[in-house]
Amino acid sequence: MKVFQHERRLRTAGGLSVRDITDDVSEAVKESGVRDGIVCVYSPHTTCCVRVNEFEDGFLEDFTALLKTLVPRDKYYAHDDWDRRTENICEEDMSVGNGHSHCMSMLLGSAGEAIPIRDGELCLGTWQRVLFLELDRERDRRWLVQVVGN
Repeated sequence: MKVFQHERRLRTAGGLSVRDITDDVSEAVKESGVRDGIVCVYSPHTTCCVRVNEFEDGFLEDFTALLKTLVPRDKYYAHDDWDRRTENICEEDMSVGNGHSHCMSMLLGSAGEAIPIRDGELCLGTWQRVLFLELDRERDRRWLVQVVGN
């Protein structure tokens, strides 16, 4: 059994932005040499996530509108209340609150996806793509790929 791990870096556009990383994930799978197995794609950030879905403008517009309705930025978030908050403080966050980003991330679920590999290819459906979602402001980010199999 082979295990391959790779880290990728990117600069996000910020504010609810979505980037298609499918080709980079496929490249990592090819580089791993694994023909049959599974690839885990993971974001080690609390206000980003990796999801598998369609990368289509209308859907992305609908999805962004839905998230903004469910979790409006201009609402009160205790996470952004510097008179209350005493843990995990980052100076950068004090100027621009991101409580809404953390709530969005929790609604979206896991920070990563596991995708089967067969014959060296991702087993994605016809319209499925691997998407990196930024839920906070523009930042330097990274995501991890771990490929396991034969």
